[in-house]
Amino acid sequence: MKSKGVWWAGLTVTVSAALGLWGINQAEVPWNLNSVHLPPASGVTFAAAHPVTVAILDTGMSEQPLLDGVQRYGYDFVSSPHNAGDGTGRDPTPLASRGGVGYHGTAVAGVVHSVNPQARLVHVRVIGRVNTVSLRDAVDGLRWAAGLDVPGVPRNPFPARVINASFSLNRGPHAGCVPAMQRAVDEVLARGTVVVTSAGNRGVPASRNTPAGCRGVLTVAATDDRGRRAPYSNWGKAVALAAPGGTSQERVDVLRPRGGETELTGTSFAAPLVAGAASLLLAERPTLSPADVTRLLEQTAQPFAGGQCDRIKARSCGAGVLDVSAAVRAAGAWPGAIASATWR
Repeated sequence: MKSKGVWWAGLTVTVSAALGLWGINQAEVPWNLNSVHLPPASGVTFAAAHPVTVAILDTGMSEQPLLDGVQRYGYDFVSSPHNAGDGTGRDPTPLASRGGVGYHGTAVAGVVHSVNPQARLVHVRVIGRVNTVSLRDAVDGLRWAAGLDVPGVPRNPFPARVINASFSLNRGPHAGCVPAMQRAVDEVLARGTVVVTSAGNRGVPASRNTPAGCRGVLTVAATDDRGRRAPYSNWGKAVALAAPGGTSQERVDVLRPRGGETELTGTSFAAPLVAGAASLLLAERPTLSPADVTRLLEQTAQPFAGGQCDRIKARSCGAGVLDVSAAVRAAGAWPGAIASATWR
């Protein structure tokens, strides 16, 4: 049986080309992956007959040897030629710009890959070279990623079951989800696609942001290495659960374009841990709805250190900290009882 090894941030993953079984060398597992109980470190064996597609709505695709074979071109939805940096505006080549925030999409894709090495990663560029996102571009990118029609754009050949959106709109009322985005989210959810969003990094209620404040999305706050809310992380009722995002004292390892890695922090890198976990659940149980996936992840989440994510109770971070192994176990028994105590 042939297998191949890929290395990411100190983690060796062996993938069986025949059965999709994968295992981990625990010698140097990064702290953020340890914190979410990445299987099979906790006794879970995962197998998938077909890869699940995860769309990365972000800065676009860059060459990265460790993602060879799993990355795919999606589409470049940045409509402003100036902001796109390529002089063309929208086009079928969603390459990240050099410099600026061009690294962001690669970093997010690498985090998804660290959780599910078999996930097909489709890059949908919505963030321009100066870190701006327009409402129109974000809405069209979200809908296209799920396989919905967008005028003037060929249909997506790899419709995503999971979309990771680690961004916030630069414009909007900051008082809830922009209505046009909510309509797009509703359409995407109706297609059976899970939408995972980052809560944001301003230390304010996530409900003020778009898409984090939209109904039905799976909004993720960031925790530190102790399992408490990272000081920058947005919080509140819009948040479904949390995952490690790091702090200035303990950052998270992420991939860089064209090779190597670096250390960053933010809810941007907490959300793709959850997106990767969602893709594992859908590989295990393809019939799960977005609401089912959210429920599984919430009900299997680990408690926060000290019982709550922040000493100020109102600054809540959802159901707890992501527990990938517990969620995969629960998905395997679906639709049986999924009380969190059963899975630890």
